[in-house]
Amino acid sequence: MEERSYRQSRLCRLLGNPIAFAIVELLAVNGEMSPSQIGRAVGRSLSRVSHTLAALRLAEVVRYDTDGKRRARYRLKHPREIRQV
Repeated sequence: MEERSYRQSRLCRLLGNPIAFAIVELLAVNGEMSPSQIGRAVGRSLSRVSHTLAALRLAEVVRYDTDGKRRARYRLKHPREIRQV
C-alpha cells in the first residue's frame, strides 16, 4: 500500500472518534491552534484534548511547533490529503 493511502486509512479510523473529528475539522478551518483553544472550541477538558492530540500525532495527522516558552501550536501535517478525505 502506498504511503498516502496508508495515511488516509489511519485518518478514517481516527475520525470515528467525535473529538478527533472535531479537532481535525477545527485545524482544517483555523490552521494553527493551541490545545487550550481547541479544548474551548470543542467543549472538552485539556486532558481529553491532549490525549486525542497524542493519538493524532502518532497517526501523523497533526504536528506541533513550540514557541520559546514551551507553548504548543498544533496544525495538520498533510492538509491537502485531509481535505480529500
